[in-house]
Amino acid sequence: MKTRTTGLTAQELARYLGGRVQVLAEGNDVQSRNAKLVAVDILNEEAKVCYDGSRIEYSLSSEFIRPVLRKLVTINNEEASECFKTAYSWEEDIDVVVTRGNDYIELYADPITLIITAKGVIASSKDSGYRVGPARVNARAILNYLDAQSFDLDGLIESGFAIDDEILTD
Repeated sequence: MKTRTTGLTAQELARYLGGRVQVLAEGNDVQSRNAKLVAVDILNEEAKVCYDGSRIEYSLSSEFIRPVLRKLVTINNEEASECFKTAYSWEEDIDVVVTRGNDYIELYADPITLIITAKGVIASSKDSGYRVGPARVNARAILNYLDAQSFDLDGLIESGFAIDDEILTD
């Protein structure tokens, strides 16, 4: 895999197929445009996008395409509850208390606490009343769920290789 210098490689970009992206403008007088990523050619480092409101596919170099992602701390209560249920394979509805830090979220439903950092580090503990110990958690299910909700767990927004959903240009 190539080292990232100006953007994601086509192979890295393929992870966001079907998702929202922003195509960077090549000049100062042209505005970036929102699109949907519809195909990726890994060998030629190209991608195809459909701009919002269009069905026409445009081929572009992958270096001009940025996925539109969300910061983990923007998770809403319904998503947090679903994430918690996914982590422990619970079917029933539960009340989850969400605490948001600068770069982490803490999800709590008595007696379990789940902490997820913006870099995808996961910790889980269970308070049995007299002792706090680890709680088994399905980390893969958590990461798959958060990835499907377009959360950035790789620091791509901070590095400039993804666009923050909150500051997306129209």
